[in-house]
Amino acid sequence: MRGLQTAGHDVVAYVREGSDSRSLVDVERIVGDLADPNRLAVAADNCEVMIHAAGIADPAADRETLGWANVAGTENVINAAKKAGCRRMIHISCADVTLYDGPRSFWHEDEAPTRPVGALAETKLYAEELVRVSGSRDLRTIALRPALVWGPGDTTHLPGWEAEAANGGVCLVGGGKKLLATTYTGNIVQAVLRAIEADVPTGSVYYVVDTELTVARDFFTELCQTLGWRAPRKGGPRWWAMALCRARLSSLHPTQVIRRGQTSAFDVSKAKTELGYEPVVTREQGMAELGAWARQMQGVP
Repeated sequence: MRGLQTAGHDVVAYVREGSDSRSLVDVERIVGDLADPNRLAVAADNCEVMIHAAGIADPAADRETLGWANVAGTENVINAAKKAGCRRMIHISCADVTLYDGPRSFWHEDEAPTRPVGALAETKLYAEELVRVSGSRDLRTIALRPALVWGPGDTTHLPGWEAEAANGGVCLVGGGKKLLATTYTGNIVQAVLRAIEADVPTGSVYYVVDTELTVARDFFTELCQTLGWRAPRKGGPRWWAMALCRARLSSLHPTQVIRRGQTSAFDVSKAKTELGYEPVVTREQGMAELGAWARQMQGVP
């Protein structure tokens, strides 16, 4: 929100009832949920661009819940954008739409497994496909695929990592030796800002990731040091971690095992060429900002 405001955009936020929206300073807030396309249209009234970042990202959620939130919810957003007369819809998808138990080494947008692994990846893919085919002359649709999201204010991964750290340490599957694609929250904002103005075909999709290549061990070690958490712990090989998951003897979900135990690295040349995307925040800068945010949340000067 702040990044969009800083860039000069007037922002209307669509928030769930009871959610903590105190950080949305000088932002018009409309209360509602994804199940109500009419309320969504009210929120989008007089808006030129709809940015859809809502949904469920918990891989342990049941398939029906994921379907209602991620697929049906996205369909409601599309219909609301059309009803409100928005000229553009930007959908925050995720790199997990191509998740499978194998390496994704510098994949570009046209590479994909026959079927992604898990209900979360499947519903995210279905939602993205809805966005891609729903564009028209009047509504241009764009999907952005961030990798593992991290940074100040993240509510998707940080709480789980913190719980892991408190319970023995973040687990490094296979010793954390595989490449891990990440996307800092501030770099997602940059991608959105570029997507708002870019003259690209409707239905376009782009990977948007951080510049630095890193292995899981280095990323999680630096993250834990930044936040004052216990150092990550070495886990067993990927096949063993997956076996423990299937036997329900692990706190990790199979999706998390694959993320940490298989190479993920994505080609962002399409986003750079067509959107003008540049991940302006380095990992060093992002860690510094994350540490400052965490200290602020804890009331530490």
